[in-house]
Amino acid sequence: MTSILSRPGFIGLVLIAATTLALVSVNIERRGPELVSYGNLCGPTADDPCHVPALKGGFPVAYLVDAPGISVERRLGFGEDTLRPGALVVDIAVYFAIIMAMAWAILIGKARPRTDSDSQGHAP
Repeated sequence: MTSILSRPGFIGLVLIAATTLALVSVNIERRGPELVSYGNLCGPTADDPCHVPALKGGFPVAYLVDAPGISVERRLGFGEDTLRPGALVVDIAVYFAIIMAMAWAILIGKARPRTDSDSQGHAP
């Protein structure tokens, strides 16, 4: 009998859940440390580039970076901002590993045989 953890249907479900969590994690936004240019009206002569920290989204690794001049500035959106596929794969792998570890821990907890000392209270 095979474990539920090795069944293709379960693995597919976990992969879908991990992908969903990674895509939703784009709402966790942070800035920097990379700098991007948002125009050229900075400095004393108003012709120097305006460098600001880049807006990034994704957790634990940022995989979507705001592309100034292409998309709505300071807002992340798929299709218009810079997608880092390697970072997205890392996020999916992290969420996949977390979900599988939780499922494994639940199965181990259920499979552990109960002993008499588990069901009886211990006197001080």
